Amino acid sequence: MGTVRIEDRDGVAVVTLDDGKANTLGSGMLRQLRETAEQLAGGRGGVVLTGAGRFFSAGLDLAEVGSMGRDGIGEILDLVDGMCRDWFAMPRPVVCAVNGHAIAGGAILALAGDGRLAARGEYKLGLTEIALGIPFPGVALEVVRYRVGSAYRDRVILQGELFGPDAAAAAGLVERVTEPDRLIDEAVSLAARLARAPGVAFAHTKKSLLAASLARMQSEQDAHREAFLDALARPDVQAHIRATLEAMKARKK
Repeated sequence: MGTVRIEDRDGVAVVTLDDGKANTLGSGMLRQLRETAEQLAGGRGGVVLTGAGRFFSAGLDLAEVGSMGRDGIGEILDLVDGMCRDWFAMPRPVVCAVNGHAIAGGAILALAGDGRLAARGEYKLGLTEIALGIPFPGVALEVVRYRVGSAYRDRVILQGELFGPDAAAAAGLVERVTEPDRLIDEAVSLAARLARAPGVAFAHTKKSLLAASLARMQSEQDAHREAFLDALARPDVQAHIRATLEAMKARKK
């Protein structure tokens, strides 16, 4: 299942996803991320979100999803929607420190940050939902729509392009690239700087900026939910997911 660790770094909460592998977003990890967001929301100071090992997060745990019926998948989707909303709308400043591969739901989680730094390296960031035959959940789509400019939006969402760190910075998936051994220090520094504003200035302004996106999340969530569940029930989509999992297993051998 993995764990979500919290460490205090000079008043900044550093949150690390760690399942010892690819930091996939299974039901257990999703619940921990939601609980962590709830725990942190009422506190002070900045927050840094990162992953352990070679992955920020490989996204949704397809093996778990593939073993579930429609009701179970619906519960997973509700957890994904809640997790995206929790981190996107966090009143405290959130800086995502992308240490490695951030794919599909992992890339969406990275996009939830008010600041997004990436380590230099040979890895990819991108959104592969459509390539799997899965429509974007409404909440996740709003996060991407808010963060990614129109010049790259089709390449990121519809084409599912995967980007290296420098190309991801050009596309707006991250803001800048830094050396791996400097990633957490620079993320902590940025989170601390964003949290220096006195009173409720940051939280109030962030809430106002996100108001339209949060309203669309609420109004469109049910329609996107049904489209997502209908798509996953299709035999061709299930077959494609199974083939993807087999290909992933083969690459690990």
